[in-house]
Amino acid sequence: MQTATSKLTASIATLALLLGLALPMTSQAQSPIDLGVRGGVTQATFYGDDVASNDFRPGFTGGVFLNYQVNDVFAVQPEVLYSRRGTKNHNSAAGTDIRVRQDVIEIPVLLKLSAPTAPVTPRLYVGPALGFITNSELGNGNDADDGFTDVDFSGVVGGEIAYALNKGPLSEIAVDGRYNLGLANLGDANNFEDVRTSAFTGTLSLRFDI
Repeated sequence: MQTATSKLTASIATLALLLGLALPMTSQAQSPIDLGVRGGVTQATFYGDDVASNDFRPGFTGGVFLNYQVNDVFAVQPEVLYSRRGTKNHNSAAGTDIRVRQDVIEIPVLLKLSAPTAPVTPRLYVGPALGFITNSELGNGNDADDGFTDVDFSGVVGGEIAYALNKGPLSEIAVDGRYNLGLANLGDANNFEDVRTSAFTGTLSLRFDI
């Protein structure tokens, strides 16, 4: 996990540098802070040298986020999400399919770019995500925590299309699509170490002025 820790440290340092460069621009115009909620579906799987073949499996994801609008184009958005991930790995040696389910608390920090086309605004974003695997189990309900590490680290890239509502505290509704590419090895067992997460996620989000 040393590699994942180093990547996380580098990502935090980069984020701090970007914020330091962007904060002086906020003196020209007030940058609002919005609170949001999101929920949707994730399709996850494993990849790596120790994964023979796999299938994407559906799961739920949802949580909250805080959007800090630095200026009209750039924003920083930290999130706290819960995801139920599932995957099916085919064990060619045994001739069987192994289904794995994991509960993950994920903390992405997204750097977002917006097009100035209100009330419909497309956005692109990228950023790191730190995940805490709170539970792992096989498809038959057996505990599999000993076979996996507790911490995941991934890169996130995606986009959204938002529509400004300005209906009281509800400021915006958006449809989001993103891809998580796992960068840390999750396997913690013999012959099952080079295993990473790959996930596509689609969500609906609501933003509120605070």
